[in-house]
Amino acid sequence: MNSALYQGHLVHVRRDRYARTFRYPIVTAHLDLDELPALHRGLRLFGHNRANLWSLHDRDYDDAGRGLVEAYHARLAAAGLPRPATTRLVTQLRTANYVFNPVSFFCGYDAAGRLASVIADVRNTYGGRHRYLLGPAQRVDAGPARARFVVDRAFFVSPFLHGDARYAFEFAAGPPDGPRLAVHMDVDRPDGERVFVAHLAGARVPLTDRALAAAAVRFPLMSLQVVALIYGEAVWNHLRRVPFRRPGPDHRPAAL
Repeated sequence: MNSALYQGHLVHVRRDRYARTFRYPIVTAHLDLDELPALHRGLRLFGHNRANLWSLHDRDYDDAGRGLVEAYHARLAAAGLPRPATTRLVTQLRTANYVFNPVSFFCGYDAAGRLASVIADVRNTYGGRHRYLLGPAQRVDAGPARARFVVDRAFFVSPFLHGDARYAFEFAAGPPDGPRLAVHMDVDRPDGERVFVAHLAGARVPLTDRALAAAAVRFPLMSLQVVALIYGEAVWNHLRRVPFRRPGPDHRPAAL
């Protein structure tokens, strides 16, 4: 199986005058989309569109009922991007039939195993969703080992981070199934000031029932932990009197 788990940590660093750093342990799924039927059949603790200890449901990634894989390829085709030779979905699985993914990445690789495109599926805690399409037009030079994509922020995520900004997403350039996962994101102001950094890192673990059972013990109710941390940070920001704003109906970023 190409599919795996990556066990590691997520770091958030706020770098403006409300400087703050926090880090928490996390387990991340790294799924070969072509293997979903085999994972569903072969693993007792994983279900595809079926509740289990760990599961993946198409409806969490596709709002139109087309199916996860079909919807992903349709989005690439609509943007004029070629169908990848293989795709890895970097995401949080459902635990106790619940999931909240602040961001999932559909990473498409060409026949040579090089990262060609990414769809960053971003959600906020207000029920909004936005998909950033990262292809050749968004790619900037980051050397042979890394793939870096830059886009303007177009979606409300944090009620404590406002104003115009650009995202820079950075991934390993390939091959798709390395021993370590490293996904990096910078948030910069138009003047170049870096106000926020996020980094996801982990070590590869083969996707087996034993690994899923061990992950359930080490990372119990993973998504609930993520949501609790989000709201815990919100309380901390309130106590520090960081300016707070709610999104409008269009979930556009709030002005400074």
